[in-house]
Amino acid sequence: MFKKNSKKSGYNKRRKCVLCEQKINYVDFKDVETLNKFVSGTGQIKPRSVSGACAKDQRKIATAIKRARFMALMPYAKERVRVVKSATTTTTPSNN
Repeated sequence: MFKKNSKKSGYNKRRKCVLCEQKINYVDFKDVETLNKFVSGTGQIKPRSVSGACAKDQRKIATAIKRARFMALMPYAKERVRVVKSATTTTTPSNN
């Protein structure tokens, strides 16, 4: 049989849902500051594995974010960051 490694016994503990810990029953779509915690930098809704919400609260969060977007309280997509190459491109001199 396999032995349990005592060093890794508490390694994969699942964290509790943020909303369940604070005993929040209703996720208000007008509370944009709270909803921004569950949105990525590009404007996408974070998955449960990243946000740490339970399934029930994840559905509430997604619905509230969609309502806030529809009411124009939150953007559908945040500004894109463009990576532009530096202007140090070499040009060949022309012979006159």
